[in-house]
Amino acid sequence: MITSVGVGVRGVRPVSVVGATVLLVGTLAGCGAGSPPPEAAPTVAGSSVAAAPGSLRLTESKSLPGGYRAESPATVRTDYPAGPQPAGYGSLVAKYTADSGGTLTVGGAWGTITDPEAVATSAIAAMHSPRDTWTVPMTDVEARDPYDAKGRLTCGVSSDWPLVTSVCLWVNHYTAGSVSFPAWIEGNPATLDQADAADRTRRIRDAMTVPK
Repeated sequence: MITSVGVGVRGVRPVSVVGATVLLVGTLAGCGAGSPPPEAAPTVAGSSVAAAPGSLRLTESKSLPGGYRAESPATVRTDYPAGPQPAGYGSLVAKYTADSGGTLTVGGAWGTITDPEAVATSAIAAMHSPRDTWTVPMTDVEARDPYDAKGRLTCGVSSDWPLVTSVCLWVNHYTAGSVSFPAWIEGNPATLDQADAADRTRRIRDAMTVPK
């Protein structure tokens, strides 16, 4: 099972994003080697042929939908940081900046995720730790996942002065990740509402997902 990391702007890290970092290790239990594949493999977008378990991954991109450009090369790993190596595991973290002044951090991992619901539930519970202040708790929105009809997308807004961070988390049978959109509390750049953050995350997820 997998999730991602996020980093705040100017060296400030919202605690909600710190929690997401821990999940990169803590929720991979359901993506381990030897786990049985899903009962029915989801269908790849634009194809009538179901994708095999573990056949998709996330890829680094120099730019993302919304006018974001990579600040530096992504950190990509194929060695699992703790415990036995899950089959087909990989992860990446990348930070992007837009001409508008907005930033985002996207992090995620891939493999054969046998229970996306369990991954999402575990991740959300960890992100809703007592240390975090959520002005909008993580709640489900339409995933509209072209790779997996059972994919899940959840978004919320965390406040950790002087930042307000919109966070979205996606999970399907192939990949899981989160996108964090930090903004200064005085409104520069403007904080994204849940619908806008979800829309941007869907486009980022789809742009970064490719066949292995």
